[in-house]
Amino acid sequence: MRKTVLILAIVAGVAALAYADPRLVIPEKSWDFGYVPQQGTFTHDYWIKNTGTDTLRIIKVKPG
Repeated sequence: MRKTVLILAIVAGVAALAYADPRLVIPEKSWDFGYVPQQGTFTHDYWIKNTGTDTLRIIKVKPG
């Protein structure tokens, strides 16, 4: 009986870890600034959300 309970606990723990991952959601993926003068400076904030169950770590950002 104890072996069965132990095996079930291990399987449940592994299954829980399989679904413990960060998931990045960016609702607004692009932004049109329209006409921009050459010397103009413009900014726009993007909201991101972690819908996963683990910590989301943003290590490197490359604007494109």
